[in-house]
Amino acid sequence: MKRPIELRRVRDFGQVINDSVTFLKENFRPLFISLFAICGFFLVLGTVTTVFAYAKMSEMYGGGLENVQDGRLDYLVSLFISLGVLLLTQSCIHLVTVCYISVYLQKNNTKPTLAEVWGYFRYYILRVIGSSLVIWLLVATGFLLCIIPGIYIAPIVSLIVPIIVIENASFGYAFNTSFRLIKENWWSTFGVIFVTSLIVGVMGSFAGYPLTFVAMGSKFLSLHNIRMPLIIFFSALRNLLTLAYTLPYIATCLCYLNLAEQKDGLGLLGRIELFGKSSDDSLNLPTEEY
Repeated sequence: MKRPIELRRVRDFGQVINDSVTFLKENFRPLFISLFAICGFFLVLGTVTTVFAYAKMSEMYGGGLENVQDGRLDYLVSLFISLGVLLLTQSCIHLVTVCYISVYLQKNNTKPTLAEVWGYFRYYILRVIGSSLVIWLLVATGFLLCIIPGIYIAPIVSLIVPIIVIENASFGYAFNTSFRLIKENWWSTFGVIFVTSLIVGVMGSFAGYPLTFVAMGSKFLSLHNIRMPLIIFFSALRNLLTLAYTLPYIATCLCYLNLAEQKDGLGLLGRIELFGKSSDDSLNLPTEEY
């Protein structure tokens, strides 16, 4: 029988990416059951808001110049709502993925159940949403300041949510720890996030580009009765493909565990502490939920 993957260990760049894919393959069914069960409502809501936004875009570009001017405000409002729901959906997918990994660690590399992941999710949801808002604000501010500061800070703040959940930490502690861990390891962390996000971005383009083409090309194409069905189909596909972001979220967790093992040796210390104990003693879930 194949042994489950050990998350707390030192890895190089290639091993982080390979083990992220391996972990996703080995845990695909229980992980995606948790994702669909917990994030399903947000995926449906995201599909509805995306359809509404691109329908407004189609109406705006389907007429003359007057339609563009009159429909611009409606389109911008619908687009803003759609982007807000998308960010909320990605935050929930991020949190479910990190909660799954945290329970996996607590159970000594055993696959979690939906109830266990849901318990963690409920416990951390408000803390993570608040932290995510601060993270997005920091990254957005960095990109407004000549882009380079945003690129620099993005890999650093990407470690905050894994630290909060896995260590049951506050935002301040996670923020300071992320800077400490990533020191002298910025490039490798950036590379992992870039490569895995690029994979997800390519997958998302299979829905994003056709959706934009259908909406903006209605003036030049005779789509008639199939325009809305196409917008609905590609909107649903686009939101469904957001689940693929679980890959870079897994990779980010492995980056954190790799850096923590290099700097603090938490994996070795944990194995020493567990030596001679029963496996039941290793499950230390939040007392508020269990």
